[in-house]
Amino acid sequence: MSSVIAVVFVSCGTPTRIFTQELREQYKLSEEDLKSIQFYVSGPIILTRYSQGAKKSTEGGELTLLKDEVLERVVIKSGTPCLIKDVVDGNRVTVSFEDGNNRYLVFGSIKKQGGNYCLQALDWNGDRGGRLNYGEREYNASSTSQGAFLYLRVKSLNRFKLDEKVVKGKTLN
Repeated sequence: MSSVIAVVFVSCGTPTRIFTQELREQYKLSEEDLKSIQFYVSGPIILTRYSQGAKKSTEGGELTLLKDEVLERVVIKSGTPCLIKDVVDGNRVTVSFEDGNNRYLVFGSIKKQGGNYCLQALDWNGDRGGRLNYGEREYNASSTSQGAFLYLRVKSLNRFKLDEKVVKGKTLN
């Protein structure tokens, strides 16, 4: 009698899946699970912060006025890798794209977006975008940033086990 045992693993590639509340519940993804998955952002997120100030000085008998304007932009390109930092509640997570104090954005599952985890803001104002915090400052997210959602790669493995026994038969002595 001989026995053959074969175990075969078949990989079906690594397609991407949109991160939804349904996916999270279907696979019972815990906070620990979520923190160990590489996520990506679907579309560009553009954050803008504008500030201005004024200074005055007197020199050589003249009054000099200096108007100071600063435009700061944070650009997160489509496909940028990111990590979940914390689970805020049942359907919101904080997502980090870089190291730094409070450098994260909030994504939440939105029913009208199919349950996709989309960028959240303090408020959205149509074409003017939305207000949100990033780092220690308040920024304005472009209106196109509102559609940005998270996705992940899913590797699917199938395991097939063959347990075969070859029987020699039974004869009379």
